[in-house]
Amino acid sequence: MSRVPLPQVPGPARVLMGVFGLVFAGVGVCVLVLMWGGEADFVPVAARIFGSLIAVAFLAFGGTMAFTALRGEGSMGSVDVPDVDPRFVPPSQPGPATPAGYVCPRCGAALGAKADVSPMGDVKCPFCGQWFNVHR
Repeated sequence: MSRVPLPQVPGPARVLMGVFGLVFAGVGVCVLVLMWGGEADFVPVAARIFGSLIAVAFLAFGGTMAFTALRGEGSMGSVDVPDVDPRFVPPSQPGPATPAGYVCPRCGAALGAKADVSPMGDVKCPFCGQWFNVHR
């Protein structure tokens, strides 16, 4: 399995996620305090338990949102992508060949004219992410 990082979340979206996360977590804390506080003797136990379960859901959702906003990336961080055996990849139509005629051996995508090729000839396919050597 290969680990593929998720893209970073832009700044304004992080601020909104943080604000909404804090609001939801705050509602959860307030409901828990109101349900189990010293002056909540008039609330039946069944209502306290029901309200507490809802408050815990608000805390979990809001806390996860706020934590994700602070980290600055998707909530999963990175994703496991299974390695594909080239023998099981269905053949596809190769893209238009580049002036040098380099195409990815895995997906058949053409190597762009401005692709970054190492001095040893190694290049990463921009479509499937497979590394290959143009000298082979």
